[in-house]
Amino acid sequence: MTFIREYFEIIVIVLFILSFVMLALILSMNKYFAMYFSNKRFKIITSYEVNANDGNKYFSIAIYNNNINEVRLAGFGYVYKDQNIDFYSNYLLDHHLPSDHKIVIHSRDYLTTRINVNQLKTIISDINKGTLDVKGMKTFVTDSLGLSTTAKAKQVQDQLVMMLRIDQAILRDKKREQIRKHREEQKLFKQKQKIERNIKIKDKTSGILLKIKGFFNFKRPH
Repeated sequence: MTFIREYFEIIVIVLFILSFVMLALILSMNKYFAMYFSNKRFKIITSYEVNANDGNKYFSIAIYNNNINEVRLAGFGYVYKDQNIDFYSNYLLDHHLPSDHKIVIHSRDYLTTRINVNQLKTIISDINKGTLDVKGMKTFVTDSLGLSTTAKAKQVQDQLVMMLRIDQAILRDKKREQIRKHREEQKLFKQKQKIERNIKIKDKTSGILLKIKGFFNFKRPH
């Protein structure tokens, strides 16, 4: 008892420190188990990529199954202006799988898919109806229970905006070139018409002069 009374303050401080350490450990373990058993099944990452070997460009979607159970997918792709752009069927075709094949991601496993750049660009362009702004684009995945998870697709969105602007600039340049060629053709056509008109006038004048000359030759006494 004398020992406790003499070192009471030190014992209290040590117990407080130990309690704090134990609390931190419990909280970290609780967070770990909460994430492990989390009902948030998917983590989705989408990006724009360039193949270093062949230079091919494509969009990619990586779907990570965070759940302890395997998950069967029902669809995945992008959401834009309240429209789902689903690439589930494209994945089956690209991997030569039957149309009724069920895609399953095992626990703590992932799936990746590549999406044709021009295909997605055309779809977005059609939805936009000529405008260049692409905002609020997301990627999504839906499981067989109908539960959907979404994530922002900013990198893909920014790349699409750049591609649409480039396409518009190319179309504008083509239109300017067409106008230039049309004006050049019109100019050449008018010059041709002017030359033909001058030739006709010259021929007509020559004919009249020949007739006048013939008339005077006819009237001249022998």
